[in-house]
Amino acid sequence: MENFKKVYILGIGGTGMSSIAKYISQSGIEVKGYDQRKSYVTNALQQEGIVIDFNLEDINYHNDTLYVFSTAFDVSKTNLGPHIQNDNIISRPKYLENLSKNKYIIGVTGTHGKTSTTAILSHIFHYNNKDVSYIYGGSTSFNGIGGHYGKNDEVLILEADEAFNTFENILIQDLVVTNIDEDHLDFYQTYEKLVDAFKNVINNSKRSIVLNFDNTELKKMNLAKDVYNYSSSDSSDIVIKDSKKIIHENTEYNIETHMIGDHFISNIVGAVYLALLNGISIQDSLNAIKHFPGVKRRAEYLGSVNGVNVYDDYGHHPTEIDSTIEALKNHVTGKLFVVFQPHRYTRTKLHQQKFKESLQKAQESIVVDIYPSGEKPIPGVTSRTLEGDNIKYLKSMRAVPNYLSSRVKEGDTILTIGAGDITLLGPQILKYLDDIK
Repeated sequence: MENFKKVYILGIGGTGMSSIAKYISQSGIEVKGYDQRKSYVTNALQQEGIVIDFNLEDINYHNDTLYVFSTAFDVSKTNLGPHIQNDNIISRPKYLENLSKNKYIIGVTGTHGKTSTTAILSHIFHYNNKDVSYIYGGSTSFNGIGGHYGKNDEVLILEADEAFNTFENILIQDLVVTNIDEDHLDFYQTYEKLVDAFKNVINNSKRSIVLNFDNTELKKMNLAKDVYNYSSSDSSDIVIKDSKKIIHENTEYNIETHMIGDHFISNIVGAVYLALLNGISIQDSLNAIKHFPGVKRRAEYLGSVNGVNVYDDYGHHPTEIDSTIEALKNHVTGKLFVVFQPHRYTRTKLHQQKFKESLQKAQESIVVDIYPSGEKPIPGVTSRTLEGDNIKYLKSMRAVPNYLSSRVKEGDTILTIGAGDITLLGPQILKYLDDIK
């Protein structure tokens, strides 16, 4: 890859691809890309000096350019189609695999929490004057899109994604695993195969491995090597006590954080432990945590109008929705209204009942149409099937602000949640409530 002076990213507006684009651009290589629509992400990349095409016909093949495509992107439908077998057209997993051959990879993986944990770990290193590189699929208010080419470019903190088995061949030195849960079974076919994929990555990691033993699947896993662990159990290497207190080697530490929810405490502890194994003391890591604002779209506070608070979250799995609803219910005083956009037909089909159970934990929930993310519809799988006690289906997101305006009162909270374009809804709700006040 070092032989190319130009890189073209296909699907550059996606969370995983945009961070790669920013990382490559900061390394001094010319980066361009394509995405189907303009967004906050594409605007941020353009401000970094990256040129972005929004017309498929503008994508042309050049021998001197490395093309990196998202696994959700169909290269055959572009002008690159006739050249798809060439060595300079590679997938995101292949790019990360090649990248890991020349870097010391500190990896973070897990079904839930890997983006937040990678961002937290990256922040800990930088706060403690270690300018390492990082790539993760999210954005923060302190450094924007989650890609950075550091002065110490040999070390790379990397979000190792299990989707499409992206992490399979990445050469990882140090690893933290947040959890394993049932997801991506459209690719893996069975839960057992998903677990095996995680197990292979853990066993193939070369040096320090940190596992969350509050996750049953990780705790019972039969591994070929010794691991470090953290959990709420007194037998763990790092013990989580009373939500914001941890104990390591008989020393007690307090966690001060802006993030809402016990699941973020778990993520923090995983990051703190891996930082400790790389020479950063627990207290120095916790000092960094005090100044970490959180990752965008992770229980992100958007604003308030007439005393009605609006939050936005990326959660698209029942476990994630459970955690976020529980965290906000413990944080706010009024009623909690949730607006959920299911992500992918396959996931909606697999978790239909669990989605309903999660959404019923709010005072009232609304579901809008499924965001397909490139999938074809599955007969009988629609958002309407999620209707139930205190769950209402509204076909269009455009109807949501008006519907909520007659139901919310001062002190209430609205949460928009999902991995699709529902992130656009929160600001629209705030504007609507402001216009009618």
